[in-house]
Amino acid sequence: MLRIVIVDDEILIREGLARMISKESRSFLVTGTYADGKQLLDALPSLQIDVVITDIRMPQVDGLELIKQLKAGHPHISTLLMSGFVEFNYAREAIRSSAVDYLLKPINKEQLFEVLYRLDEERKKLREKEERHRSGLLLSLLHVEHPSAVLLSSLILPQPYFSVFVLKGSSRDTVCACSDSLRQEKELLMDSLEIRKGLYAWIWYSAEPLTAEELNSIGGHIRAASGGQRLHAGVSGSCSDPSRLRSSYLEAKRACDAGIYNPQRVHYITAQELAAAEVCLSDPFPALREQLIHDLQILNVPGVLERIHSLFSGLESQRACPEHILRACREVEDTARKELQEFEAVYRVNGEPPLEEEIGSSMSFREIEQAFISSFSAALGGIRAHRLELSGTAVETVKRWVSANYNQHADLNMLAGMVFLTPSYLSKLFKQETGLTLTDYVIEIRIRKAKQLLKNAPDLKIHEVGAEVGYPDPAYFNKLFKKIVGVTPNEYKRISLV
Repeated sequence: MLRIVIVDDEILIREGLARMISKESRSFLVTGTYADGKQLLDALPSLQIDVVITDIRMPQVDGLELIKQLKAGHPHISTLLMSGFVEFNYAREAIRSSAVDYLLKPINKEQLFEVLYRLDEERKKLREKEERHRSGLLLSLLHVEHPSAVLLSSLILPQPYFSVFVLKGSSRDTVCACSDSLRQEKELLMDSLEIRKGLYAWIWYSAEPLTAEELNSIGGHIRAASGGQRLHAGVSGSCSDPSRLRSSYLEAKRACDAGIYNPQRVHYITAQELAAAEVCLSDPFPALREQLIHDLQILNVPGVLERIHSLFSGLESQRACPEHILRACREVEDTARKELQEFEAVYRVNGEPPLEEEIGSSMSFREIEQAFISSFSAALGGIRAHRLELSGTAVETVKRWVSANYNQHADLNMLAGMVFLTPSYLSKLFKQETGLTLTDYVIEIRIRKAKQLLKNAPDLKIHEVGAEVGYPDPAYFNKLFKKIVGVTPNEYKRISLV
């Protein structure tokens, strides 16, 4: 919208011109009329103007002096000079040197509107260029914790104060609709930045800090423009220091994020209101860790899911923000990776978005919990099904390995990894199928092999036989052999050779 001021000491001319311009297009807004250049200059600090249309002859500050002062102090304001034919030669050189547009009286409507439409188009292109440049700087400042002086000095804000609004919608269109509606309804200066899909930051500019009444009005407009869709919005306090853009953004984002606990379709809250309701946070995971590890080791899926639900209940009671929820979920994931070797291969492999993205885009706490439990349950179910398939062959695989490598140390963790089972589950399964513990089975295989060597390799000494089957300590080998066989290795060798 082109904001226009008319300055002429003849009331009929300035008011008639104002009516004519206002009727021509909604793109033209006459924001004021003044009888003299001095009146306009006095009011200028509180005005937002794009174009000044001024007469030449006025009693205190004439048109040429007004243009001179505007060019010196407000070069962004375009000027359009009206003059009679008699005055034209007088004004021509001043017009050329000031590079202003001019119209001869009586004003020709077509000529006037041709100039105004051209100025409006130029202003739009310039504003778009400025907004693109400013948006790039703003995005950098929102993400840089300690911005450089060069970056800060490159940013020119269109108004002294800014407030940051962070909005998240159930769809991208919901937030865009609110932005478009506000721009059409209100004459405002605002940069809309897409942080990521569905998450936007509005940098709202104002001549003074936004009042509570203004914030309530904006909130009402957002609710009306949401179209019944889910929408979360948080607002920072007003600020004049560009170095605080990031902190203001984080304030507004925390307020926006609190919407996951709000059952209403539209959540709108200021950072100040949120701070008054915040509680101290503690990590609920340590209290659940040991029981979770136990349930994971024995693959007790209902027990694991119960622990996760308890974790989320603790997070909900504290109104934990998405960052804290993500941290707690990461702790659960890391624990599962340590206890279940197959976890990484089956977790979130069906096209689910990354966990951080999933939490960030969720519009309710329950949605986050259900999505996490669903992915976790699917992974555990896959592991359980795989183990059931392997359970019939896992013990045979271990027995074959022990038979082929009886003289090596049979590490339980290594054997469990070989058949994709937890050590505790392998031990339980091996005892069920063989009636022996894994240790007893290894002893049985080694003693059986020792008996074969004592009988079939008479040249081997007793300590050599012991070392061959995995017992390098002769005393221990003698003691264990007699315990299992009933006689010492020497006695067994003599009996076998008779």
